[in-house]
Amino acid sequence: MVKLRVSNQEMLTALLRVPHATFQRAILKHWRVDGEGYVDGRSVTWLYCWAKTGMNSTAAAREARHAFDAILDVPFANFDARVDHEWARIARKSTKPVDDELKVMLATIR
Repeated sequence: MVKLRVSNQEMLTALLRVPHATFQRAILKHWRVDGEGYVDGRSVTWLYCWAKTGMNSTAAAREARHAFDAILDVPFANFDARVDHEWARIARKSTKPVDDELKVMLATIR
């Protein structure tokens, strides 16, 4: 699983910097972190998709990439090299955990 490398406050501050109203409204719905700082795989893929496309906003994509790098223990570039964007688009909406699949994809980059 992907883990936070910052405090919850720093995480929230980074996410709140993404300049897109849809992103901001979706944080509470899509962002899940357990008590030990592990981020749900669906949440990671949600942020990854924003960092890839920004929903056609280069500013939102740039800030989402910055947030990804600032708060997660896997750099965006490494994640992007190992995780297929189309898979992530499906995974972020999954009703079942995707952490095991994500763990396999990321196993060799840490």
